[in-house]
Amino acid sequence: MKSILNLTPAPVLLSEVAKGSPAKGTLSAKNILFEVVLEEGITSKPFLALYEKGIDQYDLSDKGKTIIHARSGIDNTYIFELKDQSGALYFSLLLTGYLMDVTVAREFHFEPGDRVRIKISKTDVPNIYDLDFSGLGSAKYRCQNEFLYAKETDMVKVLPEFANDNQHQAGNKPLRYTNLLYDLIEKYQPEMSDYSYHLLHADVLGSLGKYLYSDLQVKLHDQLYKKDLLGFEQLSKNFSDNYKFDFTRNIPDRVLSDSKEYALFMLEKIKTEVLMDFKTVDYHIVYERVKRIYNAVLKDKMIILLFNHYCARFNDNDGEILRDALVVVKNKKYRKILETFN
Repeated sequence: MKSILNLTPAPVLLSEVAKGSPAKGTLSAKNILFEVVLEEGITSKPFLALYEKGIDQYDLSDKGKTIIHARSGIDNTYIFELKDQSGALYFSLLLTGYLMDVTVAREFHFEPGDRVRIKISKTDVPNIYDLDFSGLGSAKYRCQNEFLYAKETDMVKVLPEFANDNQHQAGNKPLRYTNLLYDLIEKYQPEMSDYSYHLLHADVLGSLGKYLYSDLQVKLHDQLYKKDLLGFEQLSKNFSDNYKFDFTRNIPDRVLSDSKEYALFMLEKIKTEVLMDFKTVDYHIVYERVKRIYNAVLKDKMIILLFNHYCARFNDNDGEILRDALVVVKNKKYRKILETFN
């Protein structure tokens, strides 16, 4: 696909810029500058993969993904300049590999105005690298990078997702991880824009919710397979009683629709609720409930994800859902994606 970016060589390095202190609030400039510095001995070259608003990193056909290569590298330093960016986007930073490329930063988000120096250092483990971020706008990158370390170093003994009586436990691992990540977001909040602060919350909430509802679906289907309707009802009730928290946490609608995790979480939530109500997942009902989402952009995105993930299960030989979706979806870009399902 045609690149959405204008890529030009940067005339200067970021070494001096990186010493500056990030300012709270959205950075005003529209351009983004990354200076990627490789430790001596790393011979792979870095490149970026950019994703369209968090939709297509789940799409194995790679629609909506743009690969960006640096124009030149001097002394193991590579410059990426992304010009005229209108808003935040997700990206991954990768190193070229002989057999396969290595992802060193997966699906971080940037904002217009970021001026960030990324130092990549080797570790004792092959294909595992330490990252150091500095410069204007770097707080959100440091925060996202610490997410991985927070999970890996959490040594607290945790309870299972379900006890023997199908009761959910408040101290289970997904909730513990979520609280750890919330603490990190609060730690970096003074250095981040309000947008990044909310987007990180939306991503963490979406990731938690997606895990919880997907896990619950597996256990509910297991009860149905065993023809244990009493266990099915007990599990459904216990989950509903124990997970009554607000998944939006006052996050602005625009941020919810931009999040790479939130739309898929909401889709899994609706699927699970249909399963609990009807003891089967009828995708006509799922689609009708998705249409009730009041956030128009989020609704359009969820419809795209519904088709990307589950169109083979629609049992919709006459194309009724697709015809209706082409009317319901207002976003032109999303409608073009829908047209590929004809």
